[in-house]
Amino acid sequence: MTIKQENTDWLDRATELFLRFGIKSITMNDVARDLGISKKTLYQFVESKDDLVVRVLQHHIAREKSECLNMAATAPNAIEEIFIIMETNTRELTRMRTNIVHDLQKYHRTGFNVLRKFHHDFVFKVVRENLIRGREEGLYRENFDIDIIAKLHLATAFNLFDPELFPVEATARVTLFHEFMKHYLYGIVSAKGLTYLKKKLS
Repeated sequence: MTIKQENTDWLDRATELFLRFGIKSITMNDVARDLGISKKTLYQFVESKDDLVVRVLQHHIAREKSECLNMAATAPNAIEEIFIIMETNTRELTRMRTNIVHDLQKYHRTGFNVLRKFHHDFVFKVVRENLIRGREEGLYRENFDIDIIAKLHLATAFNLFDPELFPVEATARVTLFHEFMKHYLYGIVSAKGLTYLKKKLS
């Protein structure tokens, strides 16, 4: 495989390795071997494993941003937007065999900070805009603080990846995520939204 700066296929391959086996357990030798290149060649494009992790995250986040914006644009209403996001995230969780967030937090702080910034800035904005949209459509309650609920949602979502709270072997990630999202939706919907949600879940 020949790596070119404008070609992102190698970042997709590295992302898949990290998702399947975890960031800690994958070495630069493993990445080079999977790409069919020497480790020396790999180091021409990244300075270190930390640098590779950041590059992979930035690549993954750019794709996530594009997909999120498309979902919001195509969803017929705020609740459907949430369900589209749930479906996409479920596919990601199914691919994720280990606790990536824990690996980042413990071994790659720069990468972890990139992820946190993505959540604090972009994801917060997406959640907040969904809450505003849901209110305008009459699907969400009027009597809660949008910024507080958006921040609580993000804080809780991050805690889903805390291995002390939710050990990987004890709780299926997809089940945990679905329970969290249903709890979130039931907490914000109006009477109209509740009727819609119950039909959606039936």
